[in-house]
Amino acid sequence: MVPIIIVLIILVVLVFITLIKTIQVIPQASAAIVERFGRYTRTLNAGLNIVVPFIDSIRNRVDLREQVVPFPPQPVTTQDNLVVSTDTVIYYQVTDARAATYEVASYIQAIEQLTVTTLRNIIGGMDLERTLTSREEINAALRGVLDEATGKWGIRVNRAELKAIEPPTSIQGSVERQMRADRDKRAAILQAEGEKQAALLKAETEREVAAILAGGSGATRSTPQSPVRASPVPGHQPLLQDDPRRIGRYHLTARLGQGGMGTVYLGRSPGQRLVAVKAIRPEFAADPTFRERFAREIDAARRVGGFHTAPVVDADSRGDLPWLATEYIPGPSLHDVLRQQGALPTRTLLTLAVGIAEALEGIHACGIIHRDLKPSNIIVSSTGPRVIDFGIARALDSTALTRTNHVVGTQGFLAPEQLTGTSITPAADLYAFGMVLCHAAGATPLTDGESLESALSLLPARFVGIITRCLDHNPNGRPTPTEVLEQLSQNDSPTEDWLPPPVRTMVDLHNAPTAAEPGR
Repeated sequence: MVPIIIVLIILVVLVFITLIKTIQVIPQASAAIVERFGRYTRTLNAGLNIVVPFIDSIRNRVDLREQVVPFPPQPVTTQDNLVVSTDTVIYYQVTDARAATYEVASYIQAIEQLTVTTLRNIIGGMDLERTLTSREEINAALRGVLDEATGKWGIRVNRAELKAIEPPTSIQGSVERQMRADRDKRAAILQAEGEKQAALLKAETEREVAAILAGGSGATRSTPQSPVRASPVPGHQPLLQDDPRRIGRYHLTARLGQGGMGTVYLGRSPGQRLVAVKAIRPEFAADPTFRERFAREIDAARRVGGFHTAPVVDADSRGDLPWLATEYIPGPSLHDVLRQQGALPTRTLLTLAVGIAEALEGIHACGIIHRDLKPSNIIVSSTGPRVIDFGIARALDSTALTRTNHVVGTQGFLAPEQLTGTSITPAADLYAFGMVLCHAAGATPLTDGESLESALSLLPARFVGIITRCLDHNPNGRPTPTEVLEQLSQNDSPTEDWLPPPVRTMVDLHNAPTAAEPGR
């Protein structure tokens, strides 16, 4: 009799536990995700719900109310290399519990990373003065990026507030002094150059007069010509006081640009060969992660080589100041060309597209994904376009150094899979390739209320089909570089006279002064 009572008690307890597990109470303004054997089954809304115990399980409970997330202040570097601190608050709401559970591992981290990346891209293209006076403009651009990306994650951003943009307290008092010092330095360089040229001209005139007087009115005596200093090359900036004057065996003569990892200098080898020397910032040189990333960039650039890229000349990833030297390609970036000249004609677009596609074909053949193809990473040279900067390139068979949900690349050229943190394939470069051609053809940036489809109507007819395929949200629907080359080369080939006169002038300005430098 006693064993029967015990069995009955156990059964009652089991039934009670089963009922508890079967009836799930979902609070108001909440939802829950149900999985069966590890796969999504349904979404539970607020109220009483029946869940089959031991078969179905609650994977995630989602609060559908508006959430307020203040992000910690983020240091961001402006175009003139000054650090500002951004204070951001995001008001968001989950609209699709299923997407919020499965599209990203953590939508809060994804929103934070996208916010930080977007602010760095926007503010990185502004000087300090514009940054401090453009909070509303920056805020609107940030909101636009968040609206576009978070909808795919099942999130709606109700409000994005860039509450403050301020220099950090530690440097606030020195910012104006630094700006004044930089202006004074540039003014002093220009003044000294003018006085030097005037002195040379005066001395040369006095020598010529003396020669005439010594040789008579009908005879002149030849005198050594004073070297004529070439006009500064566009895009070249004088070295700053703290810049190195020599890296490895290369004598540095100018600054070419500065990015997140380091500074690019114009260098000259002992044999007078011009090179672009990229050096990691000293504060990053001690970081093993940055060293590994830089070593990966060196490896990627060396493996690529070939047409339409800048071959590696020399490198050192283990020294106190890691650096990489590539062939110097004289010419403006496509970004500068489009900013000054606007949309390019069809013949220029054709050569540009074929050259970039050929570069991507070689890059992908080496097992490399560029991952940051954009106009500023394309040099327009007299011999055609060159793709540069493999700073975030990734080998197809390697493990990414970036964290989960860490968006890498440049906003506006990122493929959808880069924004959502899913696996990246060479097709991501083709999406960026399509966006580059849109920019070059004048179809972007889009105006308010304009769709991408309407913008594509602005493209030359022969490019619409291939660009539409490149911008397919499904990576499997995008063409390969080889398919791009085959389609664009069906009717005719790029012409030698591919640059319109204004752009040819820009290229010549980069070439002529550089060619004159060895004679200095």
